Amino acid sequence: MNTTHQRWFAWAIVPFVLVYLFGFIVLAGFVPPHAPSLPAGELVRLYDENRLGIRAGQLIGLVSSCLILLWAAPISAQMARIEKGPLPMLSLVQYGAALVLVVFFIVCSMLWTVAAYREDLSPELLRTINDAGWLTFVMVYPEYVVQLSCIAIVGLSDRRPRPFLPRWACFFTLWVALMGIGGGFSTFFKSGPFAWNGLIGFWLPVSFFLCWLGVMWHFLLAAIDRQAAEEKAHA
Repeated sequence: MNTTHQRWFAWAIVPFVLVYLFGFIVLAGFVPPHAPSLPAGELVRLYDENRLGIRAGQLIGLVSSCLILLWAAPISAQMARIEKGPLPMLSLVQYGAALVLVVFFIVCSMLWTVAAYREDLSPELLRTINDAGWLTFVMVYPEYVVQLSCIAIVGLSDRRPRPFLPRWACFFTLWVALMGIGGGFSTFFKSGPFAWNGLIGFWLPVSFFLCWLGVMWHFLLAAIDRQAAEEKAHA
């Protein structure tokens, strides 16, 4: 994968974050998340007040989430330079995990779209579909943990004078992966810090993930620039 394509793909994370958050927060109005304990009738009222915004926001989220696939490609390319060999396993697993993550982003968008699609949907069924969307959003962390762990492991094994990631960024990546596990406990709670709208269930994992995207973007672009300079020097 040449460095020009890598640089283009690395920039894909910027429109993903901006567009996805615009759809999720501004149009759909999903931040702050409503409480899981919200009565079905009140939940119907929330959907009735913004059905068009929810559908538009989730359509935007569905489309923009595919940009993660572009962004994950140069990460695997840089990881493969560290792993070397004919089959860089962790680089491949990282990209596969990113693909699964995108699928679940799309599933969440589709579930919330279905919940907002029909005005005559029964309150109980609407709540069930809405629950499925939120629980999928916060609980599907294993592939996320796998992806970030692969990046951190390869980063820690990088012995070059100027590594892909500094050691602190590798440990930060592992910490962000650990934070993602908090959402998994949402299945046991309808209120409190572990619920899907709670500090551990939503706010910390999402906040750390967004910070991590910025860190990775910075070091990914720097690694691509170094590769381009090395290739130019050897041309």
